[in-house]
Amino acid sequence: MDYLQQPGFMERLSEYERARLGQICPPKTYRRGDHLFRAGDRCDALIIVILGQIKLARLTPWGQERIIFIAGEGDLLGTNFLDPAAHFHSDGVCLGDVMICPVSRDHIEQVARELPNVPLRLAEVLSERLSHLEDLLELSTAPVLQRLGQALLWLCARFGREIGEGWWELGLELRQEDLAAVCGTTRVTVTHSLGFLREQGLVEGTRGSYRLQREALERYLEITPWQD
Repeated sequence: MDYLQQPGFMERLSEYERARLGQICPPKTYRRGDHLFRAGDRCDALIIVILGQIKLARLTPWGQERIIFIAGEGDLLGTNFLDPAAHFHSDGVCLGDVMICPVSRDHIEQVARELPNVPLRLAEVLSERLSHLEDLLELSTAPVLQRLGQALLWLCARFGREIGEGWWELGLELRQEDLAAVCGTTRVTVTHSLGFLREQGLVEGTRGSYRLQREALERYLEITPWQD
């Protein structure tokens, strides 16, 4: 999970590069519940997330929502935008107020000419993202409790804040249905697994507001052999 410890894309740019990028590609704002795109839409711009969170979700063949990824500040979406045949494979839904910087195919050549450091930083971030996705693929076959614990740690590292005495608060309002969609399981299973983690003193909270003992949960997942 080294990817989570790296600075976001915009943080890797100089103040001038960020300002000029915003002039070439003016930011856009959205509200909670807005769709940035839907599965099947053409992907004709790289989306740089400036503020807020966006969930990428798709429906399973059984009609259940599966959350593929939750993007936050500095994340990149639509990274295959240079392919004329590219399209989105999931819905991009705003979880709150969101600001993005869309970089179209028409703009990318100008960006590369004026800001040659930007494509290099882009390649750097994409390489780290690929390694992170490989970790997620390996985790997809793990037992549910392991997947839930790792999902909570991922969300904590990406969006959480330390509140003292080892506790971290997630900076997202997530229902149990959302956690189930992230883990690829049912709400009932998530409810049972969260109850187990609460009994161990590793997780607190409910109904969209969760806190966890981050380091203790990491150690617990490392040393405990899980079975479904």
